[in-house]
Amino acid sequence: MNTLLLLGFLVFIGYFMGRLCETLGIPKIIGYIFTGILFSPNTLSWTSSDFITNTESLLSISLAFITFEVGGELKWSKLKKRERDIFSITAMASAVPLVLITGLFFLTASLFPGYLPFSDLSVIFAFSILLAALASPTDPTATLAVIHQYKAKGKVKDTILGVAALDDAIGIFVFSLGIAFSSFLLQESGNLQQSLYFATHHIGGGILVGIGAAIIMNIFLYNSNKIKGEGNWIIITLSLIAMCYGAAAYFEVDELLACMLMGLIVVNTSENHKLVFDTLERYTEELIFLFFFVLSGLQLNVQMIPQALLPITVFVLLRIIGKYSGCYLGGSFVNSEAKIKKYTAGGLISQGGIVIGLVLLLNQYEVFSEFYDILLAVVMGSVIINEIIGPLTARHSLKQAGETSGENQ
Repeated sequence: MNTLLLLGFLVFIGYFMGRLCETLGIPKIIGYIFTGILFSPNTLSWTSSDFITNTESLLSISLAFITFEVGGELKWSKLKKRERDIFSITAMASAVPLVLITGLFFLTASLFPGYLPFSDLSVIFAFSILLAALASPTDPTATLAVIHQYKAKGKVKDTILGVAALDDAIGIFVFSLGIAFSSFLLQESGNLQQSLYFATHHIGGGILVGIGAAIIMNIFLYNSNKIKGEGNWIIITLSLIAMCYGAAAYFEVDELLACMLMGLIVVNTSENHKLVFDTLERYTEELIFLFFFVLSGLQLNVQMIPQALLPITVFVLLRIIGKYSGCYLGGSFVNSEAKIKKYTAGGLISQGGIVIGLVLLLNQYEVFSEFYDILLAVVMGSVIINEIIGPLTARHSLKQAGETSGENQ
């Protein structure tokens, strides 16, 4: 079956699976993800690995669009009343899972030798640090899809998007420092400087690319009277987002941060930003979500779960506990409203492409070869679980906060 025929078939099936989930009161992106998992070459071999390779560009542009929209949700006029909430909650929602997972994984693996397939304490500690660093990033795409499906509006929604946008950058930096420290523990020389350079280059470069792309977009928006028709704005927006993501990939800097910052700058600096964001929401958003989650499901390998079921379960539970307790603690430090402290964490459970991308980076380091496979298995398994339960916790939190459509605002 050729690529276009198979892609059309998957989108068709994914659409109706989403409609079925919506009818059952379940976020429809779960239907999209299950469609991808069902037809994945790692599940029932309906598709080949070549198909996944051939559709990587479509997955990337979909992710770029969604990340740009996440940045567009961070309008300063809406967030400035909650800046203390967002920064405090982000810090604690990243720090608490980091400490909790590092400590408990190291403790349990030390006390129960069969828990992990290695027993050296320095290796266990290095593994624990890197796994814990991967607990910080959130997949904002799943939460954004739920927010738009249920037309959520309110303080919890704004806080969730603010925290989700910031904790990816924190997660990348913490993971890079984790590589440096773990390399030092395992006594591989030269990696400390290399890893610190990676952190600075990856984040700083992404910021520069995002700023450049936003300036170009703002030039078009400033001359919006010369560009008529929403179709023209779709073309301009598509091309600039693709170039932003592509430029970041070319320079090997953070593509997601670049696209997110592009959206953030445009929404906060251009009076005509609605020409872009309203057009995307009306005409392209649903298709982009459908492409992204079906294709993401294709890449998830459910066969890896049995190999590391116990560490996967522990990691997922500790991360959820860490996110909820971190959000509550961070909110308490700045006297956030009760519903912000209680419900923000529900929108931060999903994990996706950025976490998989980070763990795949470790394949470049020979020093981590002893535990790379088990670390990849734990991350892939937790991504599958978190991508399924994340939309459910997001919907529950927004509903309990009274911010979904039809609820009291």
